[in-house]
Amino acid sequence: MTRTLAAIVSVCAVAVASSEAFAESAFPALTAAQQLAIAREFAPTLVYHPQELYFPTNSIAVPALDPWPVRVSRYDALTTQEKLDRASLAYRVFPRSQDGQTEIVVEYWCYYVYNAYRIRGAWLPYRASANHPNDLERLYVVLRSKDPGWPAAAADGDAWARENFEILRVVANAHDGSIPPNQFRVREGDRLQDPVRVLVERGSHAMAPDVNRDGRFTPNVDSTGVSKVRWGIRDSGSTWRWYLKSFMDERDASAVSLCGPVPSTGLDPPDCPRYALYPADDLQRWFQELQLSETARDDVVGRTSWVMRTFGDARVEGLMAPLDEADGHEFARMLRRRKRTETGFAAGFTTVDYAPTLVLSGRSFWEVPSARYPDILAEVAVLFPHQRRTLYETTVWGSYNVDAITNVLVGLGWFSESQAASPVIGAEVRVGRFRVRPNWRLSDGGFDARITTAF
Repeated sequence: MTRTLAAIVSVCAVAVASSEAFAESAFPALTAAQQLAIAREFAPTLVYHPQELYFPTNSIAVPALDPWPVRVSRYDALTTQEKLDRASLAYRVFPRSQDGQTEIVVEYWCYYVYNAYRIRGAWLPYRASANHPNDLERLYVVLRSKDPGWPAAAADGDAWARENFEILRVVANAHDGSIPPNQFRVREGDRLQDPVRVLVERGSHAMAPDVNRDGRFTPNVDSTGVSKVRWGIRDSGSTWRWYLKSFMDERDASAVSLCGPVPSTGLDPPDCPRYALYPADDLQRWFQELQLSETARDDVVGRTSWVMRTFGDARVEGLMAPLDEADGHEFARMLRRRKRTETGFAAGFTTVDYAPTLVLSGRSFWEVPSARYPDILAEVAVLFPHQRRTLYETTVWGSYNVDAITNVLVGLGWFSESQAASPVIGAEVRVGRFRVRPNWRLSDGGFDARITTAF
């Protein structure tokens, strides 16, 4: 019996070791030269609004680090041509497993010294500034190999990258919070014309593919991802769920283009300025070696104001030199952005019979891959009224976006206050970490309004 157990353990150990070895070998090792060749070959052409003030630049300030207001002022004093001459993108290239296949992800970091943007509310006619120092937008070009036997150890260079890889999809960051990225997936048998042409939003630098190269974002053409909100490009700052052509200004002959380092015959605009590429690893290493004190870091990078920290989604501290690893984690977070913002725990206050009531809740969210049908939100809440017994709620909602921050809710719940189930309706407005939601129970006319914060 002992020998049998030992044999089983030995076989299991070999199986686990073999599995781990296979997992490790499943991801090919790319040399630095191969990574650079891939990043060069698939570098996009970036198309900017003719009145854009900020273009991507190298985060590394040499030989001295200036406080961010000085850095922004010096950049503002440059001419447009001087800004374009300094244009640079950081890059990194890494493998990723998806559906049992190995993909090669090319990640580009577009760093801007300033984000200058105003948000226009949809159903609620408000205006809000989204200005802040440092703006980092990520663009992902996902590739697959044409040759299952790659990579050859001695192979590198632009021609090698062009001949061995093809684009599967392009994923471009829009805005943080719950807004999904703009993405285009290449249909089986099709080929995306390269270099990829990418539209850039004025001031805030959200990006979207321009697959048909018409200078406009076109839903279902330039973005094939199914989502309730398609951000696209919104130079106007509108937050409506429905995308309108008027949201962006056309990128015509007056647009400012920045081209990648590899010339493309006939596809790039004439005399297109070319940006430089530099490894993101170099940027991360440089920033870590600075070992800045907290005060010096605040001077150089800036600190998110309490208003933006409370009511916004941007965190300026991590935008100048992000320190996340090249393992696809941030890529996956971007793709799951809406689910992440809607799932978790919340605490706050509500009203029950006009008494202030503490409410604690947990939420789970399922994004339905359809623009027509609502997503599903399940919620369990415990309410602690003042000098009254504890109340319990369990609700399943259908959640539908009205704009980028507002969801209309229709569902069915069970409420211990009435000891019965009831249809319910509500509307939830998300402002940064806070949610404001009025609820109506249709069976007994019960109503409460609650404000909670996520954690």
